[in-house]
Amino acid sequence: MLYWVPRLVVSALVLLVLGMDLFPRTPEEVACTLLIIVGGLGLLSATLHLFPSEQH
Repeated sequence: MLYWVPRLVVSALVLLVLGMDLFPRTPEEVACTLLIIVGGLGLLSATLHLFPSEQH
């Protein structure tokens, strides 16, 4: 279950941005968006490290 949490959070953020027209318009908004993306990727990386995918 925890394996899918970062993917669901990132998907929800993308849908929120697209649905509410929250595209960044200023440099500060762009920086904040990039920090959120980096944080999400870090969470995904940590989750994959702690809960590696099954080997087939």
